Amino acid sequence: MIEFELDPQTLKDLGIFVDNTSEKSISNIYNRTQTEGGRNYLYQLMRHPISDIDRLKKRTELIQYMMSEDFELKISADQLAYVEHYLKLNTDPLKNSKGSALIQHLSHQISPDNDYYLIQSGVQQLVYLFKHLRDKLRSTNTTIPSLQFKAYQERIIELIEHSDFECIYEKSEKISFTKLNKLDHLLREKYKEQTEDLVDLVYKLDAYISIAKVSKHRQFVIPEYSTLNTQKLTLDTFYHPLLKKAVPYSLQMDETSHLCFLTGPNMAGKSTFLKSVGLSIYLAHIGFPVPAKKMTTTIYHGIMTAINLSDDIHLGHSHFYSEVKRVKETALKIKDKKRLFVIFDELFRGTNVKDAFDSSLLVIKAFSEIKESTFFISTHITEIANEIEYIKNIQFKRLGSKRVNNIPTYTYTLENGISHERMGMQILKKEGVIDILDSIVNNKK
Repeated sequence: MIEFELDPQTLKDLGIFVDNTSEKSISNIYNRTQTEGGRNYLYQLMRHPISDIDRLKKRTELIQYMMSEDFELKISADQLAYVEHYLKLNTDPLKNSKGSALIQHLSHQISPDNDYYLIQSGVQQLVYLFKHLRDKLRSTNTTIPSLQFKAYQERIIELIEHSDFECIYEKSEKISFTKLNKLDHLLREKYKEQTEDLVDLVYKLDAYISIAKVSKHRQFVIPEYSTLNTQKLTLDTFYHPLLKKAVPYSLQMDETSHLCFLTGPNMAGKSTFLKSVGLSIYLAHIGFPVPAKKMTTTIYHGIMTAINLSDDIHLGHSHFYSEVKRVKETALKIKDKKRLFVIFDELFRGTNVKDAFDSSLLVIKAFSEIKESTFFISTHITEIANEIEYIKNIQFKRLGSKRVNNIPTYTYTLENGISHERMGMQILKKEGVIDILDSIVNNKK
């Protein structure tokens, strides 16, 4: 299996982990976990996209099942924190005998011991957890195929319904000192590994419950995966989930039209569109529901983007040199990984117009010949279109704009064709920049 290519630049460009304290990052959109362990597992999923269609289908089936069943667990961060702290106690388990149990209980009554208190608290929280899991999993309908959920269910039930733990389900809610010793011996010695595995499974379920709840509430769609050897991408009514009133887009790509040449004036929404496309591909390759009405995609082996590329002052690299390096990295990854999803926003903006034209034309023509990968390239240099309009496998897309009373307005809709609109001067006039500069110059005369 080819490891999926996802580097820090692409994570940054797509805004996956930009700000974990607000909804300004994609990671926080999906994070409604109830435990720290659940959140950590969620972020682990998001940092490791996969290119194995079988694993992706198992994950999407699990999330689909949880969405359809509204599956939830009544757990809390405090409860699991107690459990984790208890399982990590660096003290010997209590001895499983009535005599030892009585002596340790009386000793604690006379001189309270913090470790004994932590054992009491941890065992009590695990008893609550065992009971809740048994009640929940016994009543859960698993007729909808989800092999991953059934696997989790079977592993949990194997432990919590083991005959050694029958005492947990007795009618008495109070844990006697003899039962405390017995359970501590079972949980921290005899079944320590299985108990830690149980906690890990709870964290995984917490993460998947969060994904399912968010996706159902926002009406995200489960992506479908093409099994064809040739590439295919269909995105119907997709949008960027961080925008409150997003204008949706739709597009189709395949091996006969695998390069999108995107144009549009400043502020028309080119970068937002490119981020929305890249984000959809990324989410599909972590098996998460996507903000769209429908999505079908081939399996890619990585995503490479250059949207918010900057110069490197420490290394003395100019913006243009950083762009050249990124193109080189991408070419090498294509050579290595074969099928990549590539996004370049304003290709070669860091140099003069002539160099940008020549360099862009060379790269675009080369990319158009690489039919195994998909490319989205935006530019302000629309004259390039005249040199590539004969290439059949290039799609020409533009973002809508128009002038109303000579004021630039934007529709943010994706259209066929090439935009030759120049809005720079109109924006300068609208913001009063020209008037301010004129007044400065006139006052100096």
